[in-house]
Amino acid sequence: MMNRDLISVVIPAHDEEAVIQRTLGALLRSADPGEFEVIVVCNGCSDATAEIAARESGDVVVIELDQASKTAAVNAGLQAARGRAVILLDADVELETPSARAMVDALSCPGVEVAIGHMDVDTRGADPIVRAFYRVWMHHPYLRRGKFAAAIALSRDGMERIGSIPPVTADDTYLRRLFPRDRVATVGSVRYKVRAPRTVRSLLRVRSRSYRGTRELSGYTDSAGQYRGEAGGLLRRLLTKPALWLYVPVYVAVVLAARGLSYRNSGARWERDLTTRSAVTE
Repeated sequence: MMNRDLISVVIPAHDEEAVIQRTLGALLRSADPGEFEVIVVCNGCSDATAEIAARESGDVVVIELDQASKTAAVNAGLQAARGRAVILLDADVELETPSARAMVDALSCPGVEVAIGHMDVDTRGADPIVRAFYRVWMHHPYLRRGKFAAAIALSRDGMERIGSIPPVTADDTYLRRLFPRDRVATVGSVRYKVRAPRTVRSLLRVRSRSYRGTRELSGYTDSAGQYRGEAGGLLRRLLTKPALWLYVPVYVAVVLAARGLSYRNSGARWERDLTTRSAVTE
């Protein structure tokens, strides 16, 4: 039964013992008791993720699944959520309490089913090539409209539109294509932090997974057209920023290499970046 005084947060987690405390700490640091229902869905975990999450706060509920599947974890979390709205949050993302509240508040606008914010990428400790790639990547047009990934707030109508997420690799892109632009609100005040892969090898793995996952969506969605032209938008923006031209060859090289790698078969469907799964105390 829905609780109109509650905000649900669903966090799919696969072997996230190194970062889950950091994520929960940022989310709940200034929260009121009982304000959030945080559902950590541990899927295929072989570490202490569940134990760490369970002792973090009385507002945290842990669900354990045998299968290592992000989409299965999200679906389980959505089914269990009792709040008036749900935030889908990646286990390694730092979304602070005021930003979580602001995303949910945006859902009260008529017709809005999804609220997103802006991603800040922390490249400290990353290889110079990784940092060069993100200098360009952060100017991508779709990032200026907010990042439809990592932290996504859904109204009850938004959850009904989703239903059950199919077993896709690019789950965030699947959701992005599912919602018309006029149903999505970008909250300018919301910023959340993610950490860039520290090595070139890990960056290539993450990017190749993204490209492969997007290709796989052709059998599930038919609304990619509303986002066509973004690559051209990036090029036009770069033409006005000479300070970035030095980094463009690195960006292009990473894109081409990752696209090539994306056509290789991979038995691992949870190809996340492991280099940033460092200890909570750094």
